[in-house]
Amino acid sequence: MLCWECDKPAQAVCAFCGRGVCKDHVTPHLTLMAMYLGEQQTPKSIVVNNAIWCGICEPIQEPIPMPEMY
Repeated sequence: MLCWECDKPAQAVCAFCGRGVCKDHVTPHLTLMAMYLGEQQTPKSIVVNNAIWCGICEPIQEPIPMPEMY
């Protein structure tokens, strides 16, 4: 796989869109890995800091309602 930006060999994949990126084009970004109900049914999440991000795609910052999932 080649880097989306420069066609060098990719060394990572964007956690958000799947584009290949080389070390020169990696941008760190915060990403949500999982959500679960904790004690007293309080929603909790597992978040990863410095996840691989291509810097091109635009992760949406605000939650999106998905009522059809219930």
